[in-house]
Amino acid sequence: MVEAEHAPHQTLERQIRDEDGAIDAGFVEQVSQAVLLSDVTALRKLVAELHEADLGDLIEALDAEERPKLISLLGNDFDFAALTEVDDAVREEILDELSPETVAEGVRDLDTDDAVYILEDLDEADKREILDKLTPAERTVLQQGLDYPEGSAGRRMQPEVIAVPPFWTVGHTIDFLRETDDLPERFFEIFVADPSHHFVGTVRLDQLLRTKRPVSVVDLVEDDRRVVQATDDVEDVARMFQRYNLVAAPVIDAAGRLVGVMTIDDIVDV
Repeated sequence: MVEAEHAPHQTLERQIRDEDGAIDAGFVEQVSQAVLLSDVTALRKLVAELHEADLGDLIEALDAEERPKLISLLGNDFDFAALTEVDDAVREEILDELSPETVAEGVRDLDTDDAVYILEDLDEADKREILDKLTPAERTVLQQGLDYPEGSAGRRMQPEVIAVPPFWTVGHTIDFLRETDDLPERFFEIFVADPSHHFVGTVRLDQLLRTKRPVSVVDLVEDDRRVVQATDDVEDVARMFQRYNLVAAPVIDAAGRLVGVMTIDDIVDV
């Protein structure tokens, strides 16, 4: 019996990059045409699921007038984190063309460090106009980051941290992690801080999970963990991460209070 021949397997993967690693010219042309025709459906199929790094490179490959139109057409489907991946001048040109409402909606769901990075080079009037579109809580968090000196760890840190009091046990801490919905998306360590938010120490996540539930978390604190001052130059922090092979480090203010965390993702491009 002769079996029917099957059609060759068709891959659904888009050809995004060429053999040299650059954004493929044919792909750029498809996106450009979709923008020209205001074809939102085609745009979503082409770019909505792109990684932010790929989307950033695509934006740079488009003509200047196409970039803000792409963002406007995609609306909530555009990942504003991609704007952290583009050249500073390109980002500023794009932001100049977008309404404050669009930018505010775009940054409100980002990690705080990414939102600060996008807004920090705007002039004060534009920055204020965007911040005024946010809720008071959102505005306060971003303003705190923007108040740190340019190029400092405070500008690049993530203020969202997991901090527990020193009197908690391992069991209490694990239950808290399991039951809390608004934890940071990624974390490598648990920080211990007193009721006044003064930093006590760091507990590695793997050590926490290997320890019996009744043990106090303060007994797991590592004494030799590196700490970053919020005013430290981010380039110095990057060198410290490289020197000691760090993936994360707590950030404290001048009074020793825990104010955030720096991760390897925050300084990889420094």
